[in-house]
Amino acid sequence: MTKSKKTAPPINTPTEPITEFAVCDGGTLSMADFADATTRAEFYAGVADRWEDSPKSSADAMADCEPLAWAVHPLYTNFREKLEEDIRSAEDGDKPNRKEIASLKARLEAMPQEPFDGTSKWLRGLTTTEFETLIVPSIQAWFAEPPDWDSEDDHLPESGTAQEAALDLFRSMDADDVDLLGVDLVKGEHPGSSYYAAELRGDIDVANRVAEAAGPRLRFVKG
Repeated sequence: MTKSKKTAPPINTPTEPITEFAVCDGGTLSMADFADATTRAEFYAGVADRWEDSPKSSADAMADCEPLAWAVHPLYTNFREKLEEDIRSAEDGDKPNRKEIASLKARLEAMPQEPFDGTSKWLRGLTTTEFETLIVPSIQAWFAEPPDWDSEDDHLPESGTAQEAALDLFRSMDADDVDLLGVDLVKGEHPGSSYYAAELRGDIDVANRVAEAAGPRLRFVKG
């Protein structure tokens, strides 16, 4: 009596989802169903996820995100001005506490007047209580707001909008695949232009047939 051979169970290989791109007027590509970022926390996601861990984390995040540094600088200035007020009040009192005054002056002397020179070191030296009181509420509110486009535009990541997300993805692809699909990466329509986009230069149906045959898990739809 022969034993029947056992067949191995089929292995279910997960299939990478297909990413769709909307083809708008002029062939400009946008990632379909993309939720545009609206707050700084969404634009600066990598920084927003870690700045609040500790004073050191905040200082490190500030070094990676210049607009965040701009937001912390006024807090540094306010703290320094408060120290100056405390010193004057202590010196003008009926019984000046020399030890307290010396401590306040030492802390003030360690803080350069220019925020750019002193904010990072100051942050790292804050106690947990000072950090949670002086920094966290203000910066939480700052991250919850939309960016200031006039001053932050050059610092915002390129994947904050559907159009920029599409450009970012095609930039990451192999150049031969991008060319095969008929996609151009446009860096300004003219000198000084801020228009950066991925554009489909050919027919949508043709591009989809190429994608299906060549393997990229993406398709184009009319925008």
